[in-house]
Amino acid sequence: MKILLVEDDTITREIIANFLTAHQYQVNLATDGEMALELKEQFEYDLVILDILLPKLDGISLCKQWRNQGCQTPILLLTAKDNITDRIIGLEAGADDYVTKPFNLEELLARTRALLRRCKSWTPQELIWNGIRFDSASGRVYCGNQSIHLTPKEYCLLELFLLNPKRIFSRQAILDRLWDFAESPGEGTVSTHIKSLRQKLKAVGAADPIETVYGLGYRLNIASESYHPSLSAQSITPSINNTDQQIAQNITSGVWDKFQTKYAEQACELAEIITVLSRKKSDIKLQHKAEKIAHKLAGTLGVFGLMNTSQQAKELEMLLQQTVLNTGHIQQVMELSKVIQQEISNFPTILEPTTQPNSESTAYSPLLLIVDDDLILAEQIRIEAMGATAQANINKWNWRVEIATDITVARKIITQTPPDVILLDLNFPGAGEDGRTLMQELSTRIPRIPIVAFTGRESLKDRVDFACWGGCIFLNKNFPIPVVLQTLTYVLKQVAQTPARCVLIVDNDQTFLQILSNLLTAYGIEVIICANSQEFLQVLTNTQPNLLVLNPQMPVFSGLDLCQVVRTDRKWHNLPVIFISSDTAPEMISQAYTAGADDYLSKSMNKNEIVMRIWQRLQRC
Repeated sequence: MKILLVEDDTITREIIANFLTAHQYQVNLATDGEMALELKEQFEYDLVILDILLPKLDGISLCKQWRNQGCQTPILLLTAKDNITDRIIGLEAGADDYVTKPFNLEELLARTRALLRRCKSWTPQELIWNGIRFDSASGRVYCGNQSIHLTPKEYCLLELFLLNPKRIFSRQAILDRLWDFAESPGEGTVSTHIKSLRQKLKAVGAADPIETVYGLGYRLNIASESYHPSLSAQSITPSINNTDQQIAQNITSGVWDKFQTKYAEQACELAEIITVLSRKKSDIKLQHKAEKIAHKLAGTLGVFGLMNTSQQAKELEMLLQQTVLNTGHIQQVMELSKVIQQEISNFPTILEPTTQPNSESTAYSPLLLIVDDDLILAEQIRIEAMGATAQANINKWNWRVEIATDITVARKIITQTPPDVILLDLNFPGAGEDGRTLMQELSTRIPRIPIVAFTGRESLKDRVDFACWGGCIFLNKNFPIPVVLQTLTYVLKQVAQTPARCVLIVDNDQTFLQILSNLLTAYGIEVIICANSQEFLQVLTNTQPNLLVLNPQMPVFSGLDLCQVVRTDRKWHNLPVIFISSDTAPEMISQAYTAGADDYLSKSMNKNEIVMRIWQRLQRC
C-alpha cells in the first residue's frame, strides 16, 4: 500500500513516516501543498494523510481541489485545529477522517487501516499457504509460531503473490507494482529480493511459495492445495498485539533523542520572545512568532507522552492569539512558557532501550543508499544493515536501505527520498557515468548528504578528488561488512551533532528577501528577516544568528553602519558577515571590507551560487 504524507513539520513527518514504514507501508513525503499536487498527479496512492496548515497551498484547498477533480483516494486530515467548526469544514471539504494533534500513533495506524479497508476491495486479515501465515493486521509473517523477519519489499512481494494466486508477474510488472520511479532499480533486483525471501523462508523450514515460470516471470506455487484466506486470528498471541505499541515507543524514543535539543531551543526561544513582549506589550510580529512556536509544540509534544506540556502549549497559543495582551495575559503567558521550558528540559527520555536480544520492535531507522553495480555485495550489506542476520542483531543495526546499480537510478532516489548517508562505489566498470560523476554533482548539493566511498581500487587521485568534493571517509571493499556499518553509523552520528544554522538577512528589498529566504529555507537553513535597519539590534539579540547578510545601501542605518556595530560589540565581534548588493563598484566593495565584511556578493549572481557561498561560510562557523 502506498501512502502520501503531506506534512511541513519535520518531527511529525519523521515520526509518522517511520511508523508507517515499520508496518510495511510505502510512504512518499510532501512538505507543502504544491509538492503534494505534483506527486498526486504523477502517482497513484491508496491513502493521503494531509496536514491542514501547509505552506503554499493549505490542506482544505487541496482536499477540495482533489474532490472537484473526481479523486476518490481516501484522505485523512491531521491537524492541531481541534474545534467542531474546523472538523466540519475538513469533512465537508471531502476528507474521510479527521485526527487531531497531538495524536496516538496506534490510533493513527488503526484509522489508516480502517480507511484502506473501507475504500479498497476486501482483503483477508490472514492468508495461509503451506504453513506460512501472512497476517496483514500486524504486518507479520509466521511459519508455525515462529515469526519471520522480512524487509518491506520482501513482505510486499509475498503479499503480491498471495493476493494473486493464479497470476504470473514478470520482473518488470513487479517493479511497476512495488517500486516507484525514484527507487526503481534494474530487473535483477527483483530476482535478488525473491532469492532473499526464499532463503529466509527456507531457514525456518517453510516451503518455497514462489514458482519460477521460465521466460515469463513468477507466480504463487499452486502445486499445493493448502492456500486459503482466513478471517481467523486465533494464533495471534497477546505479545503480538503489543507489537504496535512497542514500535511506536521505540520510534518516538529515537526521534526524541534526535530532536530533543531542538525542542529545548524552541522552548528557550519562546521564553525569550515572551520576556521581550512583557516589556514592550505590543509587537505583533514577535507575538505571531511566539504563537507559531507554541502551535508547533502543542501539535507534537503529546506524541512523546508530554500531554500536559502539549495542553499548556495549546493554552499559550490561544492566549497569544489575543489582539492585545493585557497585564493578566502577559503574566499567564510568562508562567506557561516557563513551565513548558522546565518540563521539556526535565524530560530526557521516552523509554529505556529494550534489553531483549530478540526484540522485534523498530527504532528510528536512518536511510542508507548503496550506489554500487555489485548487486550481490550490496544485498549482503542491505540484509545485515536492516537487522536480518544474527550478527546484525548483536550489533543492533537498524537501517532502512535502498540500492541503486546505476547513476541514473541513484539520482532519482536522492531527488525523491534523500538518504541520510550514501555508500558510493566510485569506480563502475565500463564507459559512461561512474561514482566519481555522482560524487562531483553532490559536492554542490545543499544540504550536503554525507558520502562514504566504497571501492576496490586504491588510487591516490580518487582519494584526493573524494576529499576535495567533500567526502567523509574512504573505505576499501576488503573491509568486513560490520566495519562498513560501524563507519556509516559513526558518520551519521557526526552529522547529527552538527548544530542547526540560522541566518539573519537585513535588507529592505522585499523581492530579494523573499527569493533568498525561500532558497535557504528549502535547504534546511533557518532564516530570520529584518527589513527595517532600526530594528536590527533587537532582532540580532533575540535570534542569535550564526551568520549575518547585509545590504550596504539601506535607509536610516546602512549595512556598513550595522557591520561596524557588530565588529565593535564584544559578543558579536566574530559573527560572519556577508554583503549582498546590486552595487558592485570597487569603492563600495572596499568600504564593505573596511567595515568588517567576510564576503561581498552581487545580487545579479546565480541565486544557487549565493546560497552555496552562504552555506560554505556556515560550515566554517
